[in-house]
Amino acid sequence: MSGTPPAPPTLPPYEPPGVSGARIAGAVSLTLFYFGLVGLLPYYLEQYAVRYGLAAPIEPAFLLVAGFIVAVLAGLSVATKPTRAWGPVRVMSAGFDLIYVVYLLQNPVYTTTIRGFALTITYGHLLELFLIPPAIGLLAGIVTTLGDVRRPWERISFQFPQRSSIPAYG
Repeated sequence: MSGTPPAPPTLPPYEPPGVSGARIAGAVSLTLFYFGLVGLLPYYLEQYAVRYGLAAPIEPAFLLVAGFIVAVLAGLSVATKPTRAWGPVRVMSAGFDLIYVVYLLQNPVYTTTIRGFALTITYGHLLELFLIPPAIGLLAGIVTTLGDVRRPWERISFQFPQRSSIPAYG
């Protein structure tokens, strides 16, 4: 026993994670799910409403195109999370989500006549609630982007810590 403790093992320098195959698979899955939810479902509901005499306040082609863009940006947001590109992609994604919902709010009324009675369905208040998550996402993207500019690797090393190469004892 020499009296000096052994030196602790040194860790390799921090290497941030890249975009992995599992993350890309998750992003593609999310993109397909979102496209079905925000693109195809509203498109077919709109077609169904028109078939039964409800006036269509929204162009059906817009629903497909905007739903596709929303879905792709959501997938990119998932794929770029472990990189510094995540903040700007999140800002674009949330910004387009806000534009999409605001466009849907332009005329949130369906009107039809059934046996001489006018029937009006409004969904504006429900859509106003759908503005909350993208607004929070937009703020989070801006804060993340500014944080990544000021301290480039702080968020990434905190969210994705380096795996220790020290064996566990026990």
